[in-house]
Amino acid sequence: MDRRLIILTLALLVIALAFLVNKQMTTGFFLDKGVELRGGNLITVTFEDASFSQVAQIADNLRKENVVAYPVTTAIGTQLSIEAAEADLDPLIETVNNTATIRDYDVSRIDPKISASVITEIIKGLVFAFLAMAAIIFLLFRNPIPSIAVVLAAFSDLVITCFIMNLAGIQMNMATFTALLMLLGYSVDTDILLTTRTLKERGNFSQNYKSALKTGLTMTAVSTVALSTVIFVAGASSIFGQLAIVIIIGLLVDIPNTWIQNAVILDWYKDRFHR
Repeated sequence: MDRRLIILTLALLVIALAFLVNKQMTTGFFLDKGVELRGGNLITVTFEDASFSQVAQIADNLRKENVVAYPVTTAIGTQLSIEAAEADLDPLIETVNNTATIRDYDVSRIDPKISASVITEIIKGLVFAFLAMAAIIFLLFRNPIPSIAVVLAAFSDLVITCFIMNLAGIQMNMATFTALLMLLGYSVDTDILLTTRTLKERGNFSQNYKSALKTGLTMTAVSTVALSTVIFVAGASSIFGQLAIVIIIGLLVDIPNTWIQNAVILDWYKDRFHR
């Protein structure tokens, strides 16, 4: 394995981290915030008779007008969720009603103060989840270098995924927050797979690495196909679609972070300490 490849993954990590730090300092949060986190009005529209594709098309048209809108599949059918300022409520409802007949709509007003407390809890949740993961990894391997490699790979996955979310205009909301937590668990799975195969099984590093790589990429491919199906069925702008998109981004980001960055560190460690 060419150990110089780790320079690429670390360079991307530094760029992503610098971007997020700058975003945090200039805007107060490292990601664009959804209505749950910034406060405002959330309109939930129920239609008389509209298919998912029709509601998705309405949402697409509204997004072209720089309005945050997405379809939501519920037990009573497909609804439309719209984030809007107070002054825009009536014009938006009229615009939507001209496209498809509205049965009813509900306006939820989210207090910015409550949103601020939610942001605090989200940050605490991410930090706690990461620290708990790190503690478990150190207890599992009882060796600082492999443990640090796993933690670094998981940290890189989160940072670079958030960086790409910014570039793609994906907001932080409860769905994407859940996706980041799920991604943390997946990242640790692949890193533990690699570490266990290369350090604890017999055979040379290259053979064990290839075996772990085959298993890991199969896991990633299967997960990506399953999540792509969710996006196709639920729609990219739906809550489930947003969750699936973020996880897919994280799965792809995890490939170089696990199979290059972590692998290079483990290769160096085994060569240095386990000859």
